[in-house]
Amino acid sequence: MVETDQKTRGFVLCVSGPSGSGKTSLCDRLAAEHEYVDRSISVTTRPQRPGELSGKDYIFVSHEEFERMKEAWQFLEWAEVFGNFYATPVGPVKESLKKAKIIVMDIDTIGASFVKKRMGRDSVTVFILPPSMQELERRLRERRQNNQKDLEMRLEEAAREIAMAPSYEYRIENGEFSSAYQQLLDIVEKERLKL
Repeated sequence: MVETDQKTRGFVLCVSGPSGSGKTSLCDRLAAEHEYVDRSISVTTRPQRPGELSGKDYIFVSHEEFERMKEAWQFLEWAEVFGNFYATPVGPVKESLKKAKIIVMDIDTIGASFVKKRMGRDSVTVFILPPSMQELERRLRERRQNNQKDLEMRLEEAAREIAMAPSYEYRIENGEFSSAYQQLLDIVEKERLKL
C-alpha cells in the first residue's frame, strides 16, 4: 500500500465474530502489515494459555486488579465472557486517535455496541461470519482448546452473535482467509479516507 498525501482520519475498528471465525487472525495481520494501524490489547482475567505473552496477546490481571481498573474508569468498555472479564483500556485508544491512526480490536458484540455508542463516528464495526456453522464447529474442534461442554457453549454463543451481524456496518464471510483479509483492508481504506 502506497501512502498518499491525502488527509486521513483515525478511528476505532471493532471486529466481532464468533470464536473460530478468524477475527483475531485478521486483526493481527492488519496491524502487522500497516504502520497506521495499532492493535488494541485487551485486559483480561482469564488464565494465560501456553504460548501467550502478557502485553502482546492480552494484559493478564487478577479479578481484584480488574475491579480496581474498572473503578478508576480506565476502560473504554468491559464485559464478562464465558466467566472471565475482558476490557479495552482507554489510554491507548486516545493515543492512537490523536495520531490519526486506526486502533483495531477484536471484540464481542456487547463490547462493540458499547464502543459504537460511546465513540459514534470515530468507530467502524465489522462482523466476521463463518461460511457455515458446520465449518465453525470444525475449526473449533481443530483447535483442541475446548472440551465438549465448552465447544457446545461456544456454538450456542456463536448463534447468538451471528444474529447480531445485521446491526454491523460491514459483514465479511471468512471462507478463504486472503479474500476476507482483502475485504477488511478495502473497508479500512474506504473509511480512512472519509473526512
